[in-house]
Amino acid sequence: MARGAAVNVGGALTTTALSFALSLLITHNIRAHAFGLYAIALATVLLAQVPATLGLDVGAVRFVALRASAGDEEGARGSLQAALTVVALVSAALTLLIYWQAPWLAGTFFRKPGGTHLIRLVALSLPALALTRVAIGGLQGLGVMRYAAVLNPIRVALNIVVAAPLLLLGYSVNALAAAFLVTCWATLLVSGALVARALPGAFAPVPHAWRLPALLRFSLPQTFTSLLLQTILWTDTILVGRLRTAAEVAVYTIVQRLLSPAQTVSTSTGQMFAPRIAAEDARRDRATLGEMLKRVTYWNVSLSIPVFGLLLLVPGPLLHLFGAGYSTGATALVILAAGQLFNAATGPLGQVINMSGRPYVTLANNAAVAALNIVGCVILIPRYGINGAACSTTASITLVNLVKLVQVRFLFGINPFRAETVRALAAGLVAVGAAAPVVLLVSWPSALAEVAVATLIVLPLYAAVFWVSARS
Repeated sequence: MARGAAVNVGGALTTTALSFALSLLITHNIRAHAFGLYAIALATVLLAQVPATLGLDVGAVRFVALRASAGDEEGARGSLQAALTVVALVSAALTLLIYWQAPWLAGTFFRKPGGTHLIRLVALSLPALALTRVAIGGLQGLGVMRYAAVLNPIRVALNIVVAAPLLLLGYSVNALAAAFLVTCWATLLVSGALVARALPGAFAPVPHAWRLPALLRFSLPQTFTSLLLQTILWTDTILVGRLRTAAEVAVYTIVQRLLSPAQTVSTSTGQMFAPRIAAEDARRDRATLGEMLKRVTYWNVSLSIPVFGLLLLVPGPLLHLFGAGYSTGATALVILAAGQLFNAATGPLGQVINMSGRPYVTLANNAAVAALNIVGCVILIPRYGINGAACSTTASITLVNLVKLVQVRFLFGINPFRAETVRALAAGLVAVGAAAPVVLLVSWPSALAEVAVATLIVLPLYAAVFWVSARS
């Protein structure tokens, strides 16, 4: 499990570093207004991934894992093929719908008619995005984490390779959207090659092994669950796009991207954990499941704390690296970082519920929280802008995790916490506390110098204190 987590986290952090470089390239070559329009188009299509996949990305993880663990290679192939076929048809239909309705989305809903062409261009990537998600689900179900882990770094690296020359030559935001489109389809081809390598004959048709009814019975509820979860995650961006300016959308997008290093740790360890949940739950081994949950949560917190510490310590200078106008998102970054720290501390509770075959529980959770987040954003964004969006999202994420804590305890008799987690939190407080006077009381010549000094203090000091406390 540790090896799988290390591979996933390594791939995720590589992706984050490349995404950071891409964001710097974008913000220093494209005006905030144009970047905001692109962010709106991207958010629209990424939200559309959920109905496009019909939950079959999660279904592929569970059913491929179950068939593979039972030694049924043909059944694993059939489950993956069924998922890919359905998603190909549904995502193509949704792409046509978005392309057709792009003028209404840009002009009527977002009140920014200049974004129509961007929505149409980015929408053409939807089938590739959805199919790649299913392919990654199949790889995770097979337990081949090293293949799943390389896809995202490959995707971002390709995006940089395609976009950088166009942006440096002075082409508009349309070039950025075109680069994203090319990257998505190229990534799909790579994912197909990796699936074929991990599961020989994966694309040789075995329709008698598809077992589509069972797959859909599990996956369709995941559609609503995932849609509600994505609604929680994207409501703030979508409503900032509708209720505020495109430039504010750009600032909020960069704020969210700065959270990704810590978020990717939780996501990566959760992806490694998911197929094991299905296997251990099928064996009714709650003791092993509980121990794995505690370990995953411990490493989530331990690896995330120094990142969150830096976000809370130097939010303004971090944002200033992307341009002077982006530092206005410092307060929103602090609010969101606090919420995501709690999210990391509660572990992959949703996956424990989902992968044990209880998707309706998560569906109910997300429905309540999505409603709360929508209401909160509608009330707070017009008055407080992106700070209001951050408050609403943080409150929603915190609430859903509190509910999941109670449910996992009731359903499985387990919880995600272990005593060693307190040591990691203490190490984080020591590191940030030591860096705060140096960083905050000195007048730094540049934002880069302030961020560099904070990083050079917090990361080594946290590592040292963490190592000493872990050995004691």
